[in-house]
Amino acid sequence: MGASGSSEIQVTFDRPSLFFIAGEQIAGNISFQNTQDKLVLDSIFLECTGELGYTTRETRHFKDNQGRAQTEHYTKRHHIPFIQVRVPVAQPQYGQREITLYRGQHSWPFQFVLPQYLPPSLLPSTNSYPYVKYYTRIVLDKPWYKPSAKQVYPLTIFPRVNILHTPGGQQPAAFSNQNRKKIRIQGYIMRSGVVPGDKLSIQIDLQNPKRSEIKKIEATLMQHRHVARSSHTEVILRTDLPDLNEFNGTELQKTFDITIPSVYLSPTYTYLSQNHASPLGVSVHYELLLDVKVRGLFTDFKMSVPIVVGTEPVTNELQQQQQLHYQEQMNVSLEIPMASAPLYEYDEPPPSYETVVTDQKM
Repeated sequence: MGASGSSEIQVTFDRPSLFFIAGEQIAGNISFQNTQDKLVLDSIFLECTGELGYTTRETRHFKDNQGRAQTEHYTKRHHIPFIQVRVPVAQPQYGQREITLYRGQHSWPFQFVLPQYLPPSLLPSTNSYPYVKYYTRIVLDKPWYKPSAKQVYPLTIFPRVNILHTPGGQQPAAFSNQNRKKIRIQGYIMRSGVVPGDKLSIQIDLQNPKRSEIKKIEATLMQHRHVARSSHTEVILRTDLPDLNEFNGTELQKTFDITIPSVYLSPTYTYLSQNHASPLGVSVHYELLLDVKVRGLFTDFKMSVPIVVGTEPVTNELQQQQQLHYQEQMNVSLEIPMASAPLYEYDEPPPSYETVVTDQKM
């Protein structure tokens, strides 16, 4: 059982993690040790709040002590409640206007159901903003009553995101690119939808006819989050694909498995709050970036693949069927997009400075 609180108020929830899925019931018990002979309250209630936090860049004009006009740029922090659920815990008895609590131990059960559609708590996070957070608090409603009048309990809430029913969650994702040294990589991610703890399987077909040296291929899983006008990118994992350090073979076909961390990861989701004059949006999406590092000038190139992170996985049987189906499709050659750098023959000299500057301007 999850318990929090002071010596006067203790809240025990029906699960220890305080992690909930939107639409689920939150239940528990409130214990209150009254140390006064008689305590009169208007009401006792539990309040569950969802809050958005974001920043904006603002400008203000003022005059200094000498009357000169000044302009200052600053960061304004916004804290916007977008949902608030108030659950009565104890109310006056019929015909009475107040609640009377005598010295001793008092307890009340509580339960309420979360709304079905909520944005996820933003996890993990190394930045204070932007954020989405949830918390409950117990309020003993009496203006003059101060000690332990409000206790706050943070909650982690995710929407239910089943990758079976999410666009792109069951589908493989192909990628391909090549550089000026004729290094060509094509492949696919067997299933774009994952949950924490899953393995992300990357099938790579590498062609290197000129035996150029590949220093490494770095894989980075990034979470992009947007709240109102604030954005932040969180690196979930970064690793080098094995057996590719200083690789100069002519070809390589291999499957690489990357394990998604078994931590709370906000699922892929888009939400729009209509509780304000201007709608406030929240979105979370993921991207796998493959960064190919090649020895030489202007030879590195990248490939990006969207990833869907859910809260509910697919079955092993379906995963095997999808892998078999897509391997059959891979027998048809993929169309290679334009290289990230101009194509030059290996024995040609590197492009001149003027050529590079002209290409960038164009």
